[in-house]
This record gives sequence, structure tokens and C-alpha cells, in this order.
Amino acid sequence: MRKALLVLLPVAVLALVGLSIQAEEVAAPKWLDPQGCHFCQPLTQTEGLMEHLTWENHKIKNGMVSVTTYAPEWKEKYKAASAEMQKRWETYDPANPQPLCGMCAAWMKMPMDKVAWEMVEFKGGELGITTSGDSVVVAQLHEITDKTCVAMEEYLKMQVPPTEKK
Repeated sequence: MRKALLVLLPVAVLALVGLSIQAEEVAAPKWLDPQGCHFCQPLTQTEGLMEHLTWENHKIKNGMVSVTTYAPEWKEKYKAASAEMQKRWETYDPANPQPLCGMCAAWMKMPMDKVAWEMVEFKGGELGITTSGDSVVVAQLHEITDKTCVAMEEYLKMQVPPTEKK
């Protein structure tokens, strides 16, 4: 489980952009809510860290690939925040629920015994590969990827000053 959760870290980074997507139901959590999500908060608590991270999600035939990059001088702060996130994943007690964003809630519903995880570190970042041989789980991974990509696209649109929007 510990190795599996290491791949969740780059995925969770995606939740830290400060963007929220309105849920279809009023009671549903925002898809991305870094300040309000128990798992995502560590990356938002280090001033300046989010401005020095980039992240992408991509669907692959049997799952997803997540790419996280950071400026070299931010590596240790990113690793410390990631370690805190990992600790929160490992010690989470569903009997004592914490607020979660929609993306993290979706990961909590994932049948972890049907998911294969691999983390590849490279100079300036990490590559997380999440796959499954179960078509239902692959569909769940693709849904997470799709929703996150939409959220990221909306966030990036909001970052362009109004005079530069096309």
C-alpha cells in the first residue's frame, strides 16, 4: 500500500491549483479544493511552492500517467510536503472522516488491490504511472484524468489577464 500511495502524490498535486469545479450536486465536494482537502493541504501550506510546480495528467490505454515538475531549489520543500501527504494517506481513518476534494474522494473509492503503481523520479520531477487490468478501474482512472484535465484547463484560463484572453 505504501508504494501505491507514492504514485498518488503527483496526482494529488493536481488538486492544488486553487481551482474548484462546481459539482453536479450541491452537497458534492469541489473537484479541486486544496485549502479545504485534508490530503492536499500540505502542498498549499508552504508559501510559494505551488507557483514553482507544474503538473499534467494523461490517459493511457490501461490507466493514466501523471507528470510533476519543480524548480530544483524547490525539490526539498516539495518532498517534505509530499511526505506529509503520504503520511496523511497512510494514517487516514474513515471512521473519523476529514474534508476531501472530489478528486481525493474519488481516489479513496478506488479498489487499490486492482491498481498497479510505479513512480519514476527524474531530474526536476516525478512520473507516476497508474494502471489496471480491470476495465472498470481503467474507466475510473480515465474519469479522474478527464475531470482533472478540465479543471486544469479552466484554471489556466483564469490565470491569463483579461486583456490577453482570446
